[in-house]
Amino acid sequence: MNTDKSRKQIELTLDFISSYNEIFYQDITTHLGSFIQDGFLKNLFNKDTSTSVDKTQMLIEKFGDAANPANFTSQAQATNIQPTTLSLLFSTALYVSSRSWENFATKYYMTFGDMGEIAYDESVTDDEYESSLNGLDKEEIFRDLNNKIGLQTPNPVDDTPPVLPD
Repeated sequence: MNTDKSRKQIELTLDFISSYNEIFYQDITTHLGSFIQDGFLKNLFNKDTSTSVDKTQMLIEKFGDAANPANFTSQAQATNIQPTTLSLLFSTALYVSSRSWENFATKYYMTFGDMGEIAYDESVTDDEYESSLNGLDKEEIFRDLNNKIGLQTPNPVDDTPPVLPD
């Protein structure tokens, strides 16, 4: 692929990605809204004592075995959040982001089609990449990173909080 064609492809790709953010947020809204529309959250947090709801089973049925609250016990103890709640939060985030990624990948493929075979260039090595990094001004990189992320102080936890019942 010649340089001009490659540069145009990169510019088109960057334009596509830049314009996709609105669609991304619509996808997120749609996927999160589906939990309300299908009654999943209502059933999960139903306070009616006449019907017993197995929250663990509901989470596993909706998101798969990875959503089993038993997988979140150590995190739950460290954060003082119920394993069921942690499972719901992580599973929802993973579900929504993976579905949104699938939509993005599909729309990208539909827009640009098959990108063709990727030519493997044996002349490019990691050593060349690392040596190109040595030419950068480290203080400038540090300043840029500091300005972007800011100073973040950790919040250490001295005592483990009590575990709350489900």
